[in-house]
Amino acid sequence: MFHIFAKLKFLAVEKWTEEELTKFIKENRDLILNGKPTDVHEMKFMTKLQLKAKSFINLTPYFVKVTILTVIIFLCSIFAWYSFMRPDRNKTVIENIIEQFKK
Repeated sequence: MFHIFAKLKFLAVEKWTEEELTKFIKENRDLILNGKPTDVHEMKFMTKLQLKAKSFINLTPYFVKVTILTVIIFLCSIFAWYSFMRPDRNKTVIENIIEQFKK
């Protein structure tokens, strides 16, 4: 069986227009769907895939830094509110909230 990949090897696929590519796919549909790539092609593909997979960035350290920063900002805002912006320090928080709704 003639492989579609062997046929593509001899053609200048990079210079094809969209119409030419569509025509080629329609003419060779059976070979594309049922054809099996050569072993060399599979090895090259797997090698490129493994190299690309290694280049992914590990995001865990960044997520940890963002989480720590979020917790620090939250704690600082709670401290600032409790120390400086709380309406009446002698009352509990719920009493202050109830008093605001009564006004």
